[in-house]
Amino acid sequence: MAEITVRNWKNEAIRSLSIDSALADYPLKEHLIYEAVCAHRAGARRGTHKTKNRVEVSGGTKKLWRQKHTGRARMGDNRSPLWRHGGTVHGPVPRSYAWDFPKRMRWNAIKSAFAQKLREGSVLCLDDLAIASTKTRDLEAAVSEGLGIAGKTLLVPEGEERNLELAARNNPRLRVVRVLGVSIVDLLDHDTVILSEPALRRLSEVLAR
Repeated sequence: MAEITVRNWKNEAIRSLSIDSALADYPLKEHLIYEAVCAHRAGARRGTHKTKNRVEVSGGTKKLWRQKHTGRARMGDNRSPLWRHGGTVHGPVPRSYAWDFPKRMRWNAIKSAFAQKLREGSVLCLDDLAIASTKTRDLEAAVSEGLGIAGKTLLVPEGEERNLELAARNNPRLRVVRVLGVSIVDLLDHDTVILSEPALRRLSEVLAR
């Protein structure tokens, strides 16, 4: 069993919390993490690209000139792809880029990345992430001065923390994600992860399965 110190917003140690060795000792699996990131980004693509084919562009359906004996190439209507402003052949159409990525592989990738952050000392546990103010500067001061953390920081409460979410949303280096909404990209994109004690217990329970 590994242990992590539970602190408060003043960076004072309160107690120790045990973390299941199934999570703390999970190995770093770089290729699994890579596949999980690719699947996450593919699912996030909007896929709304679209071009018009010859049925959709402006123009007529009348044959422009007769088929033979004009000295010109045979031609149908002016919406042909061969003409300027004609339709596009085999152009992109709206579609989903997502593919089925097994749930167990996704959770194992998150487990691997989280365990690595634990080993690097980049995970901090607070007894409670609730704050009284919704001001961005107050949260920034609490994180940078009170906890002494610089760089991009992921804040993970167990449930809804409205004041925390409002205070963090205008700060580009802070991001709030509820515990069961943490993604592999969130973990990799932030230098430090700060969890509330209930959130860490819940995440450990889910990932240690």
